[in-house]
Parts: sequence; C-alpha cells; structure tokens
Amino acid sequence: MSASRRGDDRPPLRLRLLWLPEALPGTVFSALDVVRAAAGIAQLQRPDAPPRIVWQVLTGSGRNLSLPFLEQPSRLRVPPSRTVLVIPALNTRNAPHVGEVLARSPAALRTVERHMTDGGWLAACANGVALPAALGLLDGARVAAPWPYQSWMARQYPHCDWSADEAFSAAGRCFSCVAPALMSEFMLRVLGHVHDPDLAQAVAQVLLHQPQRQQLTPALVAKRWLSRTSDSPVYRAMQYLQDHIDQPYRLAPVAAAAAVSERTLLRHFGQVTGMTPLAYLHGLRIERAKMLLEVTLHGVQGVAEACGYADAAAFRRLFQRETGMSMSQYRVRFALRSRRRFWRVEDARAE
Repeated sequence: MSASRRGDDRPPLRLRLLWLPEALPGTVFSALDVVRAAAGIAQLQRPDAPPRIVWQVLTGSGRNLSLPFLEQPSRLRVPPSRTVLVIPALNTRNAPHVGEVLARSPAALRTVERHMTDGGWLAACANGVALPAALGLLDGARVAAPWPYQSWMARQYPHCDWSADEAFSAAGRCFSCVAPALMSEFMLRVLGHVHDPDLAQAVAQVLLHQPQRQQLTPALVAKRWLSRTSDSPVYRAMQYLQDHIDQPYRLAPVAAAAAVSERTLLRHFGQVTGMTPLAYLHGLRIERAKMLLEVTLHGVQGVAEACGYADAAAFRRLFQRETGMSMSQYRVRFALRSRRRFWRVEDARAE
C-alpha cells in the first residue's frame, strides 16, 4: 500500500506557478487544473485527512498573486524539497525574442535561482526551459527543446546537450516538456515523480482521454457501443466481444459474428491486434473491473460477474496477474468516490 494510504506520513506538496507578463496563460491554468484535480481526488479518497497538496500563483519577483476567481488553499508549511516551481511557456515571436524576455526578467530569474538553491523542484514548459538554461541549471544535461527554438538554444546555451527528441525531459530536479499542449500530461508526470504516482494515475484517468474506457463506458449504462464504421472481420469480432463482455467466452460465436472461420479469425486478429480474441476480451474485462472498483461499491463477486466470470477466484487471479495487485488493493489505491459512512440502514439507526 502506498504511503498516501497509510496516513499522513507522506509530506505535503506545494506547487508554485510563476505568472509572467509574457506567459501563455493556458499553460498556467492547465497546471492549476491538474493540481486542483489532484487535491480534490486526494480529499475524495481520504475525506478525513488534512490537505496534502497546496498551490500558489507567484509574480516574477516571487510575491503571491491573488486571483479573484481562484480560491486559495489552506495554509500549510511545506519544506523546499517538497515544492515545485512551474515555469509556463512564453508567448514569443521567435527564438531571439526569448532572449529579450529573459533580459527584462531579472526578478524572475532570481526567483528561479533562489527556489533551486533552497532545494526545490522545477517544471518548465516549452520555451520556458530557457530560464533554467540561462542560470546554468541544465549544464551537462541532455534535454529536449521545442523544435522552433532548438538551434537558438544550442548556440545560446552550449553547455547543455539539446539533442534529445523526447517530449519530456528530466535533468536532476528540473523537468521540462516541449509543447504547451502537453502541459496536463506533463504536470501529471511531475506529480507522480515528486509526490504520489497512484494519485497521478487516478487524476490521469479523469483528465486525460481514455480511448478504451470511452468505448467501455456506454455498455455500463446502455449496452451500446461505437457506431459501425468498419466491416472488417476483426472489427466485427471486437464489436461482438465488447457487446458480450459479461458472457462466457467461446470462439465459435465470435467467428460467426465476424463471418469467417475460427482459424481465419485467429490469424487476422493476431495480425491486426497482436493478440488473440480471448486476450483482447481479458483486457476489456480488466478495464471494466478497474472502473467498477474505482466508482462503485460492488463486491468482488459482483465485479467478477459484471466482467463475465461466475468464478470470482479465477477473476481475482486474472486481475492480479494483469495489474500486479489484488482487486482490494486496487480499490484502496484508486477509488474515485467518497467512502460511505454507513453500509446498512440499521447501522445508521444504531448510531
């Protein structure tokens, strides 16, 4: 069980979001969306625990900036080693314009330098990575730069290796991403690395697009799946498996639904998906089980039956093999619902 579930032994986390005149506001607000969602889900999972995530918006000089439309979290003492300073992407015309912004932002550079000297973490978005680079914080590190600025940064900061082509980079206590549109995913990665990977995964399930879950969800409420947009045997087989996820698996009806022989279906299905129809069905069932464990109060037997298994013990073993944890452990770590105070009416009456 993760430390965040054992109580309050995990130190709190503070995100400090740097607001600059040249900032792309969307990157600041995307970071805020992630941290506020994380705080909300953490409170949902542990309603009696004190807040463990707080945030503040700072001016370039490091002063707290009060935004009228943004509630301020409760005050909480957080050590520098548990503080992340988020540098937004900059709205610049071209690469040399980044240098001009830095030249007129000495206070922001001092804020970043002071934060890192105190032992904090840094998360820079897109061309905002120029701030730690200008301070020498990336010297000797291999970092990815946004492609329009890569050549300029290589000339301007030659002690840094800008040859990385990954979307996300990490150099010591400095994280960076190459595009403003990646800000939400970027902040989830930072949250998972610095604070709580379980919480980051739970937030990702809510904020990021989940294609497989998006397909599975309608079946839970209306037994309806994606509209028919393909007539391939593999598509028809996948459609059949999705529509019959809670029924025992037999290859013959799947092949009949695909209008091919069993042998042909196995060959084509493997070529297209890299797995057998049964392995694909297992994936659907595991994903449904995860959703049910996260948002419902169904017991293991009920979840197993909803996933096509009359034998709950067999499904427990499958779930353990595929996820590396038991169903109860998964529920404890990733539940996205408040815990009920009373499970039975008589419990409430007794109190």
